[in-house]
Amino acid sequence: MLKFKIFILIIIVTIFSIGSAFLYFLYSNGAPITHGDIDYGIEYKKDLSLDIYYPTKKVFEKSPVILYFHGGAWVAGRKEAINFNRVNGAIKMLRDKGYAIISPEYTIAHDGKSPIPDCVINAFDAIKWIEDNANNYNFDLNNFGVFGESAGAHLAMLTAYAKPSDFSIGYPKPNFDYVVDIYGPNDLGNLLQSQVNDSLNTYLEKLPESLNEYFNLTKYLFGFDPIKDSIKAKQFTDKFSPIFYLNKEIPSTLIIHGSKDILVPVSQSIHLKNKLIALNVKNEFHILKGVNHAFADATDSQKKNIQIWIAEFIENQYNNNK
Repeated sequence: MLKFKIFILIIIVTIFSIGSAFLYFLYSNGAPITHGDIDYGIEYKKDLSLDIYYPTKKVFEKSPVILYFHGGAWVAGRKEAINFNRVNGAIKMLRDKGYAIISPEYTIAHDGKSPIPDCVINAFDAIKWIEDNANNYNFDLNNFGVFGESAGAHLAMLTAYAKPSDFSIGYPKPNFDYVVDIYGPNDLGNLLQSQVNDSLNTYLEKLPESLNEYFNLTKYLFGFDPIKDSIKAKQFTDKFSPIFYLNKEIPSTLIIHGSKDILVPVSQSIHLKNKLIALNVKNEFHILKGVNHAFADATDSQKKNIQIWIAEFIENQYNNNK
């Protein structure tokens, strides 16, 4: 009996220790959930919800809105990731300046089924919910931007550059003032053919078949083998690549990318930057020297600059549109 009680005590202490460490991590990293008012788990369509992080200071009569899409390579990630990401400093600055941040969940790959086009449809559904409920939540849709990391940046760019009708979605085109692209893939075909993907496939071939299947991100993304059906793969990548929807009317774009990114080559962002310049679209581009995906290996100075770049870019869009 005594051993059982000791065992239970150990479990309680362990749980308490883990919980305390988790709370310390959230507070020490300035997680948005630790500041201000939040509406959690609002259903924006059947089985999908979003969270609203309200401004921490009253600055505007109506709150400017930033729609944030989490990353996760289309196979993982949650809307709560906004509390564990690399841009909490910028989010805090913006909430202090009167901005509301909205983080929706969206379909990710499961049971061998590609998340595309469902995640794209979800993204436009979240936008439509914001538009339909703007008055209820005192949102200012004349100051509305979209922001994403990695796979989330892919969705952010796609919703900012393309029209819903390009994907047989019957909504009007969103009126975004800007898009923030944090190391996002904008050309899926190029990503498929990149040395990064070749290296990943070479590594996967060395794994046992069960593990190969589990880690085969390419198969999860496409839902089929793009090597065996190159024509279908080309149609897929062209349709869902933001780079192919660029035009002179797209919103201002901020791009931040690490020079040593091993998941999404920085060449993707360089190509996007050149296209935006050719179209005379306002843009801002920052390459972080020696930095990997998810800002791994970034220095404290680089991390601080990232927050400033994001917050100042978004604020400037409001000032330029007044």
